[in-house]
Amino acid sequence: MTMIEVFLSESCNPIDEPDYKYQKTIQLANSHDVVLLYLQYDIYNSPIPAVFVCSAPSITTGTRVSAPLLCLRAISSYQLKDCLTIVLTSEVGWGTTGVVHRGTLEVESSDESVPLDVVVKLSFSSEQWDALRSEYEVYRQLGLKGVLKGITTALGFFDESEGGPCDLVMPYAGVSLVMEPERALSSSDRYGCF
Repeated sequence: MTMIEVFLSESCNPIDEPDYKYQKTIQLANSHDVVLLYLQYDIYNSPIPAVFVCSAPSITTGTRVSAPLLCLRAISSYQLKDCLTIVLTSEVGWGTTGVVHRGTLEVESSDESVPLDVVVKLSFSSEQWDALRSEYEVYRQLGLKGVLKGITTALGFFDESEGGPCDLVMPYAGVSLVMEPERALSSSDRYGCF
């Protein structure tokens, strides 16, 4: 066995890599239509989750972003293993699309997944709903054109089951540049050099 074959056999086992479990969690999240959303920060500690139903699919590599959603079952027929659980742990900011929260997403039905650090954008008014839906539509159009690299994954657009707010769920991709306008980028950051 050559040195390269030893290196490849030891380092390319996808099941042992953390990225495999991250991707597995993304895949599993794509197949769930219901989100149980808990608030657990500051004065909030919700013992009963808000229930959100997927109204627009995730936008990831390998998914058909133009496909319509299948008819959903009645909410009462879902079991915990059929749902995603998201616990919101902090408020990150707010803007035209609503309030941005940070939290953890878990897939209850799998041992192969890992908790995902996510951002959940919640919109409460019709103007915010329209802005958030437009943001999702931009991600969808980029996905249709095959532009997914360098853009965070939209894990789905969800509506609250009783007509309340809607939300957009995405993996946490770091601090927004708007949040840190004074941060100067080095030339290697600006031009992608290593």
